[in-house]
Order: sequence, then structure tokens, then C-alpha cells
Amino acid sequence: MEFWQSGPVLDGLLIATLLFGAGLLRLTGPVRRLGVPGSIIAGCLGLILGQGALGVLPLDKSALESLVYHGLGIVFIAVSLQQPAKGTKGGGATSFALAVPVLLCIQGIVGLGFVMVVSLFAAESMHPGFGLLVPLGFEQGPGQALSLGKAWEETGLQNGAQLGLIMATLGFGWAIVAGVPLAAWGRRKGLVQPARDSVTTELSTTEALAEPGALDRLSTQLVAIGIIYLITYGIVYAVAEVAFADKPLLAHTAWGFHFIVGAVVALLVRVGLTRLPVVSSPLDDRLLGRISGVTVDFVTCGAIAAIQIEVLQANWLPLFVVSALGGAVTLLAVVWISARAFPDHPFEHCVLLFGTATGTLPMGLALLRTIDPHLRTPASINAAVGSAGAVPFAAVFLMVVLPYAISGWPAAYPATGWITLAMMAAGIVAIVVGWRLLGPLRFHGEMTQLWPQQDGEGDV
Repeated sequence: MEFWQSGPVLDGLLIATLLFGAGLLRLTGPVRRLGVPGSIIAGCLGLILGQGALGVLPLDKSALESLVYHGLGIVFIAVSLQQPAKGTKGGGATSFALAVPVLLCIQGIVGLGFVMVVSLFAAESMHPGFGLLVPLGFEQGPGQALSLGKAWEETGLQNGAQLGLIMATLGFGWAIVAGVPLAAWGRRKGLVQPARDSVTTELSTTEALAEPGALDRLSTQLVAIGIIYLITYGIVYAVAEVAFADKPLLAHTAWGFHFIVGAVVALLVRVGLTRLPVVSSPLDDRLLGRISGVTVDFVTCGAIAAIQIEVLQANWLPLFVVSALGGAVTLLAVVWISARAFPDHPFEHCVLLFGTATGTLPMGLALLRTIDPHLRTPASINAAVGSAGAVPFAAVFLMVVLPYAISGWPAAYPATGWITLAMMAAGIVAIVVGWRLLGPLRFHGEMTQLWPQQDGEGDV
């Protein structure tokens, strides 16, 4: 019996059951037509059936939060170990890479701006981390929102991990509630373009025949991820518990950035393997992609199921207002940018970018499939390449802007808050100027027009 009392094991089995139940629900016509990813349906089922609501399933909140935290690191390592796909013509990958940090800063301005304005009139100032959870939860996903929200609890953000999970779930909601109608609107207006026959997203993988007694190909990928994650733990431990031993705030922040460290180590390993005089790399992009996809499904389900209803009830008004502002501004910004930044299949990129900016890349791909069922347009490839290219920009936001904003709380506020807003605004201007001079961004059409008509598109 004692072997079944381990929280992570039982919770993992329950999440698998929830994903199975979501798969059955997606077989029904109404649910299938909504286009909601199965992992989100499974998470909602877990939230309803869990201890916070009906109490049918014995889901352990701590185990689920641990799953989300470690799952984030595994996803980043698995993605970073894959060889980047070859870029396509037209600058779509460049635009995607630059759009991600621009949207991060826009969402950060909305979230932190909301906190600063509310703090001017409230009896007690709000923690800046509450507003900064908007870009983390919307664009970075539940793992990052939980990780940094948990770290910020040490600075005074009550229930930071839970608030991060809730914000990420609200982002998923925006991806569905606004993303599905957005795709339908573009289809009705004639913005969806047929894919060219020469464009394909099928990636061929040559698997070497395993020698007798060798590890299974999947085992090899898991071993590589496990070793890199162990190295990641050692690096973060050295930084947090040794270098920052007398600085608890920086130590907790370092633990929250474990996924970035894991991604960097994985990139170095991948580059190193390409330089070794071996016949073939032990890494398999197809299997690594499968591992990251499975992990995302489990992490998404676990993140939603881990939400505590009482935390949502206690903070529902500010959460609703700031998420509504963030979602609406993100929708307008994505449509405006996409019409001017993607020369090839702009609307397909628009739908994919909106899903990514509110519910992570898997959600963006799920929305894209509603107008590009077989992913034959260059949008998905550009997103894969662009996501990798966005990492340095996002790292600056995560490792410079956010720590500065939090480190000044509460002694240096409100000055630190206004300076942080100015930093994000300056970042947007700098990226846009470089984007316009060196990339495909073009300010055609009236600046106030969301989607100026382009060649080959219907009348908008």
C-alpha cells in the first residue's frame, strides 16, 4: 500500500485518466467543433473533480505544482536539443522572433501599468509581480508563471504560484474565446491563403539501426534529457545556494530560472555533438518533439487542475480586469503587427502568433490547424525557428527587466515601477526600429487600420 501513497505517481496516473476522458469528449461533435485542445479540457475536468471543487479525485496540489515546475525544464531541454528547422523565405521567422519580445513588453506594460494605477488610489499598494504575471502567464505559459510566481512569494506576493497558474489559465481562455472567432473572421473575409505545394512541414528523420543490446532510441533521448537536467540542477544549486547564499531573494529567483539554464546547457550539448567525429548523433528530433509534446499535455492539464478555487475567489476582480486588458490589447497588437510583418501568409501567422501570445506555442498550432489543417503553410516552420530566435530577447526580459522590477519592492516604489515601464517601452521602440530597418516590417496602409487590404486577399 505504501508504494501507492506517493503523490506524484498517483497524480500522474490521474492526469493520464483525465487526458483519456478529454479525448473521449473531443469525439463528440460540439466539443470537437470548439477546437479546444484536449489538455485544456482535461485540466478543466481535473479542476472540477479535484479537491477544490467536487472532491472526487484525490489530486495533490503540491505534486501538481512540482509537475508543472519540472515539466517546464524538461520541455525547454527537449526543444533545445532539436536541430532548428531550415528557415523559409520572406522573413517570417525573423518577424516571429521579434514579435515575441514586443508582445512580452506590451503585456508587461499593461500588467504593471494596471498595478501602478491601482496603487495610486488604493489604500495599500499592489505587488508589482501581480501585473508582471500577465506576460508570464499569457506568453510564457503556466510553467514560467508558476516558477517565478513562487519565487516572488518570498518578496511579498501572496499565493504567487497559484496566481501564476490562474493567469496562465485565463490566457488559455483568451486563446480559445478570441482565437477561434479570429480564425472564423479571417476565413469569412477571405484572408486565408491556400498553401503552396512546395511548402511542407514534414520533417524526415533517419534513424540508425540499433546495435544488439543498445539502449532503445527513446531511452537514449530520455537519458540525454535526464543528464542535462541533473547538470542544470547542479548549476542552479551552485548559483542559488553558494553564490547567493546571503541573498535569499536572488537565490529564489535563480531557482525560478532553471528552465533557461536547462535550455542553454541543452543548446551547448547539441552544438558539441555536431562537432564530434561520430557517424550519427544519438539525438532524434522526432522523438524529442514527441517527448516535449507529451510533457506539454501533462503540464497544461496539471497546471489547470492545480488551481485553488479559494485563491481565484479572493482575487477574481483584479485578475478579471488585468487579464481582460491584457487579452484585448494582445489581440489588437497581434492583428496590427501581423498584417505588416509577415509578407507570406500573414493571416496564418496572425492566428498562430495570437495563440502563442496567450497560450504558448502548442495552443497557437492548435488554432492554426483550424485554417491550415495539415500545417502546409510556412507559418508553423517560421514559428519553430522564430521561437528559438526569440530566446535571447525573452531572456533579457526575464533576467533583467523582471528582477529589476521586483528587487525594488517595496522600498524603491513607485519610482522603480515607472522606470520599469519606461524600460519596456524603450525595448519596444528599439526592436521595432531594427525590425523596420533590417527585417520585413512595413508600415503600409493607414496606421489606425487593423488589417489593410493586401494583394490576393478579400475586401476587408
